[in-house]
Amino acid sequence: MEPSGITKTQILKDPVVADEVWQAMKDVSKSRQLAVVFRPTENESEIVVDQTFGWEASGMWVKLEQHLTAIDQDIRWAAINMPYLTTSGGKRNKLIFLTWVPDTLTRPKMRESVRVKFNGVQYGGPMRKQATTDGGTLYQANDASDITLDAVLAKAAKFERDGIDRDSLAQLL
Repeated sequence: MEPSGITKTQILKDPVVADEVWQAMKDVSKSRQLAVVFRPTENESEIVVDQTFGWEASGMWVKLEQHLTAIDQDIRWAAINMPYLTTSGGKRNKLIFLTWVPDTLTRPKMRESVRVKFNGVQYGGPMRKQATTDGGTLYQANDASDITLDAVLAKAAKFERDGIDRDSLAQLL
């Protein structure tokens, strides 16, 4: 028995982050994609790409919101390229690394619910580290109000001196 009361068989290894995940994150950080969503495999041994969101059509942010909010019994991570213009005309592109751990996530046993939610935060570790190395911002979302465009934009532009040109968002996203 370990000092914390957890046996060695209960300690899970961090899942392997698939090569496709690293490539997808690179595509987002280089503005080739608007966003990419990642998920754990069924046995939680690997993190893989769940869905990508490109720049090909307007309304992509709404599709991203709908995709994440439809997932209420599992965890997800997303790398998001957040473009916006400031009121002084400055063009910004912020990388957001979002951890989606919905409040509605439940399992038959409370202990299992806690484990899955904790793993949602913990398993994103290598991807979070890469996102912050690339100048990204970390953001955890637990319900639909946390992933609205306004909520995520507020996090992305937290340290902006100028205001945000909200009219430009409709064209960019």
